[in-house]
Amino acid sequence: MTLRRTLRALALSATAIVLVAAPAQATPGDAVAEGSVGSVNAHLDSAPIIVDPIAACRSDGPLQGSSGNIEVEDFISYTNGKTKCAVDGAGEIASVEVTGGRFRFDGLRDFGGPRIRLTKFTARCATTLTGSGSSIELSGLSGISAPADLPTNYKVTIANPNAGQPPLATVTLNEMVVPSPPDGSMTVNLMHIRLFPEGPGQNTGDVIVGAVHCAPVV
Repeated sequence: MTLRRTLRALALSATAIVLVAAPAQATPGDAVAEGSVGSVNAHLDSAPIIVDPIAACRSDGPLQGSSGNIEVEDFISYTNGKTKCAVDGAGEIASVEVTGGRFRFDGLRDFGGPRIRLTKFTARCATTLTGSGSSIELSGLSGISAPADLPTNYKVTIANPNAGQPPLATVTLNEMVVPSPPDGSMTVNLMHIRLFPEGPGQNTGDVIVGAVHCAPVV
């Protein structure tokens, strides 16, 4: 199946580096890193659209993954994704890198929303002895706008074209989730699209692009 729509819009690139740290005493063998190119768990008009985590890797295996073109026609496409996870010989430092080619999201077009595009992206994280850090890179972003100096958890709301109706979606770039209280671990999504966050109930779901997770020795 092939996505047929195209988009003419301003493209930009953005990068972000964030760190999370918490006191920890290293015990060899416990650091973990994992990642995937992306995933989908959505329902539109009560019909499920599911894409399991693409090319998933984990520092305790499998250590790498790759994918060609993953598509749901007229909804989403991930192209040329790769993941690589690693851990050092002591098991104390784990890392993951996720890269992807062209990403296309057309799932809001039938509701009057934009086409969202990336030409390529990278998400990384790695543990230290007392925490973990992450970075993301994206280029060719279109359909939504974002600053070149991209902060953590930058959110864009996609308005409904029908006045007075709830938004079609929110898009969070460089999304970082940490536990409370913090333990030095982090989950970072390069892009997280939440569909119809305020309803109606038959239309809902999550689209993830570039997911990484790192947890240090604690």
